[in-house]
Amino acid sequence: MTSADPRIPAPALWLGFAGLVPFAAGLFALMFGETPAQHLAGERLFVSYSATILAFLGGVRWGAALAQPSWRNLLLAVAPSLIAFGALMLDRGAALVALAITFAVIGAADALRRVTPAWPAWYRRLRLMLTVGVVTLHGLMLYALDVRGG
Repeated sequence: MTSADPRIPAPALWLGFAGLVPFAAGLFALMFGETPAQHLAGERLFVSYSATILAFLGGVRWGAALAQPSWRNLLLAVAPSLIAFGALMLDRGAALVALAITFAVIGAADALRRVTPAWPAWYRRLRLMLTVGVVTLHGLMLYALDVRGG
């Protein structure tokens, strides 16, 4: 498989989509949990996992920036981790909005090759699909919190 090959390697596809499962689990716990503790666990799982994945994406950028270590590239690599950490200090609604917006912005940048043009086409496609999934799940979580009266 070459970097120009648009096929997403099966391990990347499976593991990428498996990464959506903890988001869905948090949403499920909030929506269908029977106790306040289950609802709170779902919220915490969702927000903390979201921050972790956003920090992971910063790590991916850091690895890419090693080829061309400039202030711009390295700051863009550190920014997701800082935003993720800051989101953990916010109330859950504001945290979800901040995380969703950041996922959308860096996902669009990745898909449009604005930051790392050397990444293979399949990675950009995978990032776009996963970003749509992650942002959608954030929207559903915000809706579920609103419905629950939280």
